[in-house]
Amino acid sequence: MTAEMSEGEMEVSVELSDCACEDAEAVFGVLSGMYPSDWGELRPEGRKANVWMSRFDVSGDGGRPQSVPLGSQVTAELQGSPYAVERLHRALLDAFGVVEVLEVAGDQEKQLRLRLETHAD
Repeated sequence: MTAEMSEGEMEVSVELSDCACEDAEAVFGVLSGMYPSDWGELRPEGRKANVWMSRFDVSGDGGRPQSVPLGSQVTAELQGSPYAVERLHRALLDAFGVVEVLEVAGDQEKQLRLRLETHAD
């Protein structure tokens, strides 16, 4: 984890799957441009993985994300406090076309599964 990140309720764990490495890098590139993350440390060598993971500290104002194209749909799994997950969800809505697939909410934690695609402008 990078020095700028703080453990706690404003941290969201993100897993990307069912996608090419280039699409995972595009999604994490957008989010890393907004929020501190450990993506640079966790990036897989050889550019092959079944699941890409990173954590994002959404406590600061990330600004408005830049929309980037994706080669295919990406499955994103977000997990963290309800407020933090919603904040990252809104950033994804601004950058990509998003379809909610599954939501599991509790008092202390929320899990959200999304399907991301290129934003239809």
